[in-house]
Amino acid sequence: MNINLGEEISRRRREQKLTQEDLAELSDLSVNFISRLERTKDQNISIQKLDSIARALNTTTPDIINNAYRVKKIKPEGPVNNTPIFIQKINNELRKLPAAKAERVCKSLIVLLKEMN
Repeated sequence: MNINLGEEISRRRREQKLTQEDLAELSDLSVNFISRLERTKDQNISIQKLDSIARALNTTTPDIINNAYRVKKIKPEGPVNNTPIFIQKINNELRKLPAAKAERVCKSLIVLLKEMN
């Protein structure tokens, strides 16, 4: 059985209403890489890049691989990620920070949001 990771990644990306540019930004990969992965049978991808894509799609690497092996595509059970893209981008940036710094940023954001209400 052939595996096409790009097809599965594309399906999940479209399901979450993300563009290739959004996915590239969220996963810290290039748009060209995402585009080539989705449109070709070239599955030359490192586990680190696949992990980055999985995190950006709010799933796991094994889940992407398992679903790519399925012959008949079945909708995943449970809620589909409806998190707005700007919240995903903030989350992605917070992941890049050391834990203590991310906590300070979150506390500052909470204070700012409370002041806006």
